[in-house]
Amino acid sequence: MTPKEKQQPTPQKKERPHLLSYLVILFSAAFLLLLMSYFMQQRRNDQQVIDGLQQSMSAMKTTQNAIERNRVLMEENEALKEQLSALEEQAESAAAQQVKQEKTVLALDYLWRIEREYFQGRYTSARSLIRAFEEAGLEDFLPEDPISDPDYRSPAQQYESIYNLLF
Repeated sequence: MTPKEKQQPTPQKKERPHLLSYLVILFSAAFLLLLMSYFMQQRRNDQQVIDGLQQSMSAMKTTQNAIERNRVLMEENEALKEQLSALEEQAESAAAQQVKQEKTVLALDYLWRIEREYFQGRYTSARSLIRAFEEAGLEDFLPEDPISDPDYRSPAQQYESIYNLLF
């Protein structure tokens, strides 16, 4: 080799420093892009976590509201059941009172018919009415107190006196 050839650097050796710096720049840029991508992904994940927590909180509030509404409805239901029971008792009481009043009216009607037959002298007919009256079990429904005049006998006393006269 000649000294001239030794002095001239080979083109491969000159390009190597440029190639190395180019590779370092490319790797640095790639690393920066990867780092930016990582931070963006982390931010997106954090936002998703926050959104998920907000949805969970919203769902929990909705559930709590539904539970509260359910509790209120159950309390109202219990109150309505109690009212229904009270009204059913009142209805039963009213029905029993109505039956008692109907039997009292029937008993007073029998007494009136028995007295009419007795005072018209039809004693056999009055006795048959008394038997029908007793078979119907209406003696207990005659009022024990006078109806209109407090000084006069009660319907139960009137029935008893006619019964004693006929039997």
